Amino acid sequence: MDTFHASVARAALEVGADLINDTTGLSDPRMADEVARAGASLVLTHSVAEPRRPFPRPRYEDVVEEVRDFLAARLERALEAGIARERIVLDPGPDLNKNTQQTLEVSRDWGEYAALGLPPLAALSRKDFVGESLGLPKEERLAGSLAAAAWTIRLGARILRVHDVRETVRMVRMLEVLAGWREPAGPLVHNV
Repeated sequence: MDTFHASVARAALEVGADLINDTTGLSDPRMADEVARAGASLVLTHSVAEPRRPFPRPRYEDVVEEVRDFLAARLERALEAGIARERIVLDPGPDLNKNTQQTLEVSRDWGEYAALGLPPLAALSRKDFVGESLGLPKEERLAGSLAAAAWTIRLGARILRVHDVRETVRMVRMLEVLAGWREPAGPLVHNV
């Protein structure tokens, strides 16, 4: 369930949801308690704006450090509420309250978020930073989205949120073969 309201999360969890995607990083102080009570999983996303409010011209002294510190603090809050560590996913929030240059910095230093010891989620597919980097509209951002996903995987991302599932799965499988994490699917007949 994608919500930042604890009351909505509670209702969803009561009817079987087992993961809450909170794109506001626990803006509702009751959210962590509701997720913990249900024994559910939680995606914690970096976001500094009020929910559903515009955040023009975002400013950061050091965007990578500030995102890391925000996620570390929210992780601590979730753990203190009783959510099991293995049920927490961190999302640095590319493009969310960040301009293209800031999102590029966050992406370049993705390992900072992996260093928090949890699987970072990379929600990069068709994002504005891909479009602005390549000068392309949303429907033409597949190659850029795949490149960004591959980059973050090499730096520790372990969960991807994507639009083009088949193409992304193929890219990930090839990356896994290149990294030695997966055997080639074969048959292996070339120059044998």
